[in-house]
This record gives sequence, C-alpha cells and structure tokens, in this order.
Amino acid sequence: MSDNPLNITSRDVPTFNCLVHVCSTEQGVRARVANLAGIEITASDERAALSKLVPAFKAKVQQILDANESIPWIEPPLEANNDEQTRYIPIHL
Repeated sequence: MSDNPLNITSRDVPTFNCLVHVCSTEQGVRARVANLAGIEITASDERAALSKLVPAFKAKVQQILDANESIPWIEPPLEANNDEQTRYIPIHL
C-alpha cells in the first residue's frame, strides 16, 4: 500500500507564486499582481479582493499553459508603492 493513496506528486499539481500588492482606496481595497501583468482587482475589502484575484490569476496561467506558451513572469516583480503591503500567495492549478 502506498504512503500517498491519492498518487499526487508535485508534477500533478503545479504551484505558482502569486505576488500581490494591496492598498486601501476610496472604493475599498486594490490588489494588483506584481509578477504577472494585467491582473488588478478593486473590492470592498482585502478578503474580497483576493478572493477575486486568485481565480483571475489561475485562469490566466492556465490559459497560457493550455496554449503551450511560456508564462511571461515579470522579473524582477513590480515594486510595492509606499501605500501598499505585499502578500505572497501560493496558487495551485
């Protein structure tokens, strides 16, 4: 009997680092991905912003992988502005 009954290996479940800068705005909270272009969400609070941002990040990465393209990571990632805090989110596809 296997120690891993689900037979999941790191190759089966790719994980990507999502670097996010968040800040307060008049509308609530803005969250922007700093290591992959084109993903920015504004929501009433940070939890809502991140809960919308994560699926957007997953969809974009999956679309790129489905097209057999290289992920255009921003290297080095965009820096946080003075009013932003940084969050590191591991994303599993």
